Amino acid sequence: MSKAAIYIHIPFCKVKCVYCDFYSITKKENQIPIFTDCLIKEIDSYKHYSGKWNFDTIFFGGGTPSILPANYLEKILKKLDNIFDISNVKEITLEANPGEASLNHLKDIKSLGINRLSMGFQSFNNNILKLLGRLHESQDCFKTFKNARKAGFNNINTDMIFNIPGLSVDDWEKDLKKLLELNPEHISSYSLTVEPSTQLFNLVRNKKLIMPLEKTDIEQFLITNDILSKHNYKHYEISNYSKKNKECKHNMHYWNLSPYLSFGPSAHSYDTQKRWWNVRSLDKYIESISKGISPIEDNEILSIKDNYNEIVLNGLRLTNGININNIKAFKNLYDKTKIDKIIDKWDCLSIKNNQIILTNNGFLFVDEITKELFV
Repeated sequence: MSKAAIYIHIPFCKVKCVYCDFYSITKKENQIPIFTDCLIKEIDSYKHYSGKWNFDTIFFGGGTPSILPANYLEKILKKLDNIFDISNVKEITLEANPGEASLNHLKDIKSLGINRLSMGFQSFNNNILKLLGRLHESQDCFKTFKNARKAGFNNINTDMIFNIPGLSVDDWEKDLKKLLELNPEHISSYSLTVEPSTQLFNLVRNKKLIMPLEKTDIEQFLITNDILSKHNYKHYEISNYSKKNKECKHNMHYWNLSPYLSFGPSAHSYDTQKRWWNVRSLDKYIESISKGISPIEDNEILSIKDNYNEIVLNGLRLTNGININNIKAFKNLYDKTKIDKIIDKWDCLSIKNNQIILTNNGFLFVDEITKELFV
């Protein structure tokens, strides 16, 4: 039986960060009870998937899932177990913001079987945090992290962002060194990107903010790998680093193209042949489910070409690379001559142990190389 994942989208946030293009809403916490009821009804509607896959990870993302009181999280987990049997789940992650989860709340979360936290630090520079629209300050990162340890969490991810206006290379290096004082099991380090429909996009377009030069982005990326590798973090995906055996199992499902079911507004699901997604609106989501109508907005049937290209796209993000056997299986699409020419062209691309892999510097060109490998 294939392994699979479950994702739960919790859309509530206290504020909307300037860079965020995930679906989230503010000042709607009063809708948590009806949202949870609708979420449980949606999970119920997927009974026909029971027994189809072996679910071994659950991820509560958002939004800010830690906003939900523990009793609502418990209801969701009980329903998941009732429908899918989550007794084989090894990793249950919940996202939390610094300063927004008390010690008692973290203890309650841990008691539910949630065994991994993902904390959105982003920076230890208070001016940068303010620029990003974050509510917390640097000291909140340390306090919430230490409370998570007191609550019993021994698997914590911290999200950090570089390539931010006003963040020098030295500032970024200081951020990383402060983070290492906490010694998290996992670090996600993202380059700030300007996404349409975000406040950041408008600020940059109206020239109220100027993004750093590309060379700064590159230098900060390379420094990240250099510093973290010296502290026993394995760089296993373009933006992710972990201690031994602490890779994010849930995200590995995405990158390895395992099936996953997702619930909540804007949530995307995948069964290896098709993708489908829910409406990107809490009100429409609640309205649909309350009327007994599916909240699915649309779907996409994946072609053979789509599946090939997704193996390339996701495989190159991993330091383990693309397993050649996975693309050889597409006999009408696999072109060894073309691949060999591309490898000859790029010094940062090679084949080792039947895997097409990039060097760390090669990740700087991943988008361009991926397009060349597409069919």
